[in-house]
Amino acid sequence: MMRKQVMTAFFTVIGFIHIAAPALACEIAPNAECVGAKLVGAKLQGKNLEGANLEGADLSFAALVGANLKGVNLKGANLKHARLRGVNLTGANLEDSAMNYADLRDALMEDVNLRNAGLPRADLRLADLEKSNLEGANLSHADLSGADLESVNLRSASMVSAHVVLANLKRADLSLADLRDTNLHGSLLKGAIWSDGRTCKAGSIGVCK
Repeated sequence: MMRKQVMTAFFTVIGFIHIAAPALACEIAPNAECVGAKLVGAKLQGKNLEGANLEGADLSFAALVGANLKGVNLKGANLKHARLRGVNLTGANLEDSAMNYADLRDALMEDVNLRNAGLPRADLRLADLEKSNLEGANLSHADLSGADLESVNLRSASMVSAHVVLANLKRADLSLADLRDTNLHGSLLKGAIWSDGRTCKAGSIGVCK
């Protein structure tokens, strides 16, 4: 009787591991299926994750410096405090993601979907965000100094107290954006749509003329 109970318990545990295996065996590789993966503090510097599905994954405090995240699905992912300096996020989906305090310096982020993403106090200095969608994103207190934001959609974004010095905002859409206390010193605004719907004229540097 005792042996039967032990065997039953053994197979119950084995069955649990088998069921949990897909989540635990998430392979860090191109096109990997890692939905909801728990990768808190993971060391993924320089890794190639191009095309991977990391929707809803927890990558808070992860080290991803120099990683290839081109075309990655990170919708709803947690990237708070993640180190993403110099990553390639071209064409990635980061809609509804949380990136508070993330380090995105020098990141390549062209044509990225950041709709409704949370980026308060994120470091985006010298990041290339050309043609990306940041509609409704929270960029309050973020640092975008020297960033390339040409033709970026910032409609309805919160940029309260953001540091956007010497950035390129030519042809960016800032309509309905919250620009209270935003520092735009030296930033190029030619052709940008201002928060009140005006189109900034040639010579608009730091202020919309």
